[in-house]
Amino acid sequence: MNILEQVGKKRTIQISISILLVSLHTIYFYHSAKDEFDTSKFMTQMIRFSLTVALLYFLYKGQKWAKIVSIILFSLGTLGAVFGFFAIDANIINKIPFLVMIFVYATAIYHFAFAKSFKAFYSYQNQLEKS
Repeated sequence: MNILEQVGKKRTIQISISILLVSLHTIYFYHSAKDEFDTSKFMTQMIRFSLTVALLYFLYKGQKWAKIVSIILFSLGTLGAVFGFFAIDANIINKIPFLVMIFVYATAIYHFAFAKSFKAFYSYQNQLEKS
């Protein structure tokens, strides 16, 4: 594994962890604002979180479909966060999670769609699968 592939691997892991942390924060934030714990909503969110973990795993392994699906979903997440940032009438402190989501998802889109380091790591992972 050359330097560019190592950088791509490291950044892929870092971005994946960031995405999972944003997802966990969203789950926590939703339930902490409610008076009662909604078990069905929590189970739905846990299934979504598990699917996110699976998607990131397949993306790490170099699956083309996972790359396409993740770029589409992160684009929708970015658009939703931008919309939420401007639609919610609150002070700027309460909007910080939207800014974090915009930053993390936009960074993920850039990394998975355009970064040379990810392309090198992606090619490396695909070569491992073929051999």
